[in-house]
Amino acid sequence: MTRPATAPRADPLVLPAVPDLAPAEGAGGLVANALPMLGSMGSIALVASSAGSGGDPTRSYLAAGMFLLATLGFVVVQIDRQRSRRAAGISEARAGYQAELDDARHRVRAAAGTQREEALRRCPAPSALPTALTGGWPARGEHRARIGTHAEPLHLPLVAPPPRHSTDPALADAGARLVQAHRLVPDLPFALDLTGVRSLQVAGPPAAVRDLMRALVCSAAAECTPQQLAVGLLGTVETVPAWGWLTWLPHAHSATSADDAGPVRLVAATDDDRGLAPLADLLADEGPPALLVVDGAATSGLTAHLPDRVAVLEASAASRPLTGPDQVRITLDGTLGRVERLRTEPVEFAPDTCPTTVAEAVARRLLARYDDDAPASTGPTVDVLAQLNLASPAALDPAAAWRHREGADRLRVPLGVDDSGAAVHLDLKESAQGGMGPHGLVVGATGSGKSELLRTLVLGLAATHSPEQLSLVLVDFKGGATFAGLGDLPHCSAVITNLADELDLVERMDDALTGELVRRQELLRAAGHLSSVTEYEQRRLGGADLEPLPALLLVVDEFAELLTVRPAMVETFNAIGRLGRSLGLHLLLASQRLEEGRLRGLESHLSYRIGLRTFGAADSRAVLGVPDAHELPAVPGLGYLRADPTTLVRFTSAYVSGPVRTPEGTSAPPPGRTTLTPFTLTREGSHIVTRGVENPRPKGRSGAAPSLLETAVARMRGHGRPAHRIWLPPLQRSPALADLLAPVSTPDRGLHTPTSPDDALVVPIGVVDRPREQRRDTLTVDLRGANGHLAVVGGPRSGVSTALRTVLTGLALTHTPQRLRCYVLDLGGDLGGLAHLPHVSGVATRSEPDVARRVVAEVTALLERRERGADPRSDRVVVVVDGWGVLRTELTDLEEPLTDLAARGLRCGVHVLIGARRWADLRPQTRDLVGSTVELRLGDPLTSECDRRSAEKVPADAPGRGITHEGHHLLIARPSAPDGSDLAEAVAASWPGEPAPPLRLLPARVSLAEVRAQTPRSRGLLLGVDEQHLAPVELDPDRDGHLLVLGDSGAGKTNLLRTLAHEVARTRPDSARLVVIDPRRTLLGDLPQTQVLHHLSTAQRASAALTDLAGYLEARLPGPEVTPVELKRRSWWRGAEVYVLVDDHDLVAAGAHAPSPLAPLVPLLAHGRDVGLHVVVARRSAGAARALHDPLLQTVRDLGSPTLLLSGDPQEGPLAGAVRAERMPPGRARLVTRDGSGVVQLAWTDQPSEDEAPQVSATFADGQSARSSVSS
Repeated sequence: MTRPATAPRADPLVLPAVPDLAPAEGAGGLVANALPMLGSMGSIALVASSAGSGGDPTRSYLAAGMFLLATLGFVVVQIDRQRSRRAAGISEARAGYQAELDDARHRVRAAAGTQREEALRRCPAPSALPTALTGGWPARGEHRARIGTHAEPLHLPLVAPPPRHSTDPALADAGARLVQAHRLVPDLPFALDLTGVRSLQVAGPPAAVRDLMRALVCSAAAECTPQQLAVGLLGTVETVPAWGWLTWLPHAHSATSADDAGPVRLVAATDDDRGLAPLADLLADEGPPALLVVDGAATSGLTAHLPDRVAVLEASAASRPLTGPDQVRITLDGTLGRVERLRTEPVEFAPDTCPTTVAEAVARRLLARYDDDAPASTGPTVDVLAQLNLASPAALDPAAAWRHREGADRLRVPLGVDDSGAAVHLDLKESAQGGMGPHGLVVGATGSGKSELLRTLVLGLAATHSPEQLSLVLVDFKGGATFAGLGDLPHCSAVITNLADELDLVERMDDALTGELVRRQELLRAAGHLSSVTEYEQRRLGGADLEPLPALLLVVDEFAELLTVRPAMVETFNAIGRLGRSLGLHLLLASQRLEEGRLRGLESHLSYRIGLRTFGAADSRAVLGVPDAHELPAVPGLGYLRADPTTLVRFTSAYVSGPVRTPEGTSAPPPGRTTLTPFTLTREGSHIVTRGVENPRPKGRSGAAPSLLETAVARMRGHGRPAHRIWLPPLQRSPALADLLAPVSTPDRGLHTPTSPDDALVVPIGVVDRPREQRRDTLTVDLRGANGHLAVVGGPRSGVSTALRTVLTGLALTHTPQRLRCYVLDLGGDLGGLAHLPHVSGVATRSEPDVARRVVAEVTALLERRERGADPRSDRVVVVVDGWGVLRTELTDLEEPLTDLAARGLRCGVHVLIGARRWADLRPQTRDLVGSTVELRLGDPLTSECDRRSAEKVPADAPGRGITHEGHHLLIARPSAPDGSDLAEAVAASWPGEPAPPLRLLPARVSLAEVRAQTPRSRGLLLGVDEQHLAPVELDPDRDGHLLVLGDSGAGKTNLLRTLAHEVARTRPDSARLVVIDPRRTLLGDLPQTQVLHHLSTAQRASAALTDLAGYLEARLPGPEVTPVELKRRSWWRGAEVYVLVDDHDLVAAGAHAPSPLAPLVPLLAHGRDVGLHVVVARRSAGAARALHDPLLQTVRDLGSPTLLLSGDPQEGPLAGAVRAERMPPGRARLVTRDGSGVVQLAWTDQPSEDEAPQVSATFADGQSARSSVSS
């Protein structure tokens, strides 16, 4: 409600500690004095006792009495001496303390005198105002008014020391009386704060009320210029003459209306014919704050119809109740006054008196100060905006305003005006060139006008300097409102805002500023090792071919919070402080607060300081060295400029965010017409009706009229050479691949990017962010030479699949399908769109393991042909594996072949592109083969192989973001055209030729006849077609004597036996016979009967037949009579070879106690080639791990015989070496031999129809006929 004339200037004065009162001797002293007396009593007793032994006792008694008197005298003297000493000590302590209190009293009185002098200087009494206005009285723009005097707390407060138990009460009381006596300073000016006040009523005797109202109006007018405060009067015909002196007051003159006598006076009477017309300035929505004095007129409802900027000062005979916090009531009662406001304590004061003669003298002094026709007594009032070329911003001509400035004019602009109206300039040049810079500091509390000051400085520099002389970097740690609208200036190298919400941008800004220091140093070095930018510009202006190197002003708002978030940023500011003079960098730091130690070494670099109103005296001292900035009123734009330790200039800054002014200096009214309706007030009140404004003026960004700043920026936009951009926005939107490759379309090649053959494998796939170097580089993948394999690693949703699509699409643009062939293992599910490319031969998904194996097999076969020199094509082959981790867990058999492809493929033009979620998914041997890598965002940054610290800063919600090995951030391009369309589809639609050879897949069913047609002269037993070469697979009985077949029911075991039987009949019609053990009789009638010796379906018959067969074959074992030649030719016996085909072995050998029917053949298995025995055993894969311990099966495995694994449960474990069964379609099997394993599609043999089925001979069960048949 009220504001003291001055603010506290010193810390509290703590009185010295009160001395302790010396303690009395007490009982201890009495005892100490009684001890000699007790000793004397002993002597007296001794003398008295010696008198009784004989002789004259008189002398003894006399001596004893003398002893007693001497003792008593000694005790009395000792006690008196101690008391005197204590009293002297207390007196001395009290005298010393009183002297200290006298010193404190002198200091307090001096402080009170200084406080009174300063208060009266700032708020003189009405009678002293005319004299004060004659001198250099400053118009501070403070909306306050002195209304009297009262007691205020001393600004050097006294603090009594805390009491103690042993404190001297007299001295403590003296100190307390001193504190109480000087706690308040009486009769100090009492100023009423008018900020936020809408209604001010003064009640009391009419003469005293008018006296106080005159004092209030005079004091308020003395504090403000007519542009800062308007004063009007609303009275009656009877009361207006009492305010005749008001017509001299320039604040009561209209700024928009005039008559023959000059400006219209803002004085109206309710019972006059003119009504409220003279108060048009006060009724308008726009204008300065105003004070409307109401004397005698009815005011019911008046406040509600007035603009918010108008406060009503009303004379009232009786007090009315207060209804809102914007109302103030002053009650006068004789020589005392009382100020009341809701929610605040009442304040009593002694009201001022201001006779009419004094008021008229004040008005005339103010008229002489501000009247255009009168001589100015305080110096000229400078139009700062005119000096900034902003008086008429709509007519601003950059070509004329941006003349080359040299000497004192360079980097020198007015900020505002001082108390005398003279311009206050800020010169950013260094002191050696006559300036105040190059670096400075601005501190101002919320609402102090700090942001407006920064805008004024930036806009003023931009309006007076060309982009070739000045560039700007504007940084706002919070929000961005400070520099809103300034980013369109051609001077702006960067506008960096909202750093508080995106802290990663702080480090980016640090890199950009450090890079600018390096860039400027390199330019000076390249220009001839020049020492400074000044020398550089002189050489450039002298005709040297050098690019402009303008001065760079870095403005950082809220730098204190910036340093809190990133303390290391102070090192960059220090570097700018050290190198700024020579490199042309100017640093201006701004903050709301400035704590001790916050600058951390920057103090020595900050030459000029600007202090606006601060939160506390400590902030003011930190920036200015004095607490004056804390004492500033709550008026935006008021501040102090300290350009050197001895100069402190108070100023009011210019305002550039308001509406554009007219040449007369007032805000331009809206085009159109405002009509004033005659208005009279009655006791019942009236309504003020305003009509709408026609033809509203153009709107600015906020919807209101364009501001001066917006108009000026619009005039400068697009003029001059744009400043060098030191700040690139962070990586956000991925570029289109078409923008990086710039493809063209031709009739013969379709959509492609012309490149040389050597550069075709260098593909741009994104951009690399280099904020320190102030540029963006193209991220390329170079698949030439040892870098031919690529690994893209990133966590989930990091863009790994998109990166692979981009790489493959880029290769498709630089190669034709005749020069590039691609195979894709899409185990992540995001590469399906690549199937449109004519370069893609095949795509295998996660649900198509057979196709994936076929891809690997085909590329492996192609590699082998090229190694042998048998492949006539020389095209590049690219194998893409997206989801290497899935490959290792679900397609384990493909990891080793693909690693082998990577190891052998580069010399034959085979490249492998890998996509993985983690680096750990790649085994070391695979990782060593990869020459090119791209690391995107990882699930765990600690696993980064590039830079762990940089990996932690990759945003989690930005697919395509990653880092390079140097720690720079990267962004993968989208595989699309600039319009967003898919680039792969565009390439496919424009390609006029044949696509790459498609992937040949292993057929789901192949007949035995088709297999035989491919190798009509084969002598082996054809099994089917292999996956790797899509060629027939045959079994050589001479090398692979036996065969083990494992698979689930329906997997194709019986068909395989049928096929082998027919193959035996085809290749050895006369030299082979079949023994078939078929418990389920599924082969009955399906075999060539001329070859069948036995078709056995029971264990008993099989046991008998095989025992007989074993005995016969044992006879073929070579004896000692066989010659080496016969052994070599195997000619010592004659007859047919025997093929034992066992179906459903699990049923044949199911007996737990009975021996297996096949047991007789076990000893002969190892000699099968010598005796002509071949065993083919088929059984279920379920339980095979346990059944393989059967003697027959164990022997077959020990002999290294081939194993066919049809579809089965992988949970059974390894069944053939380390190979597990897997789920496969019927007829599909994995053939495991000594040389490795491969997938085979078994040939299908049709069952003969019933008409064609041969008749089974009963002699097949006759052992004799069997023996003779084998012999033949």
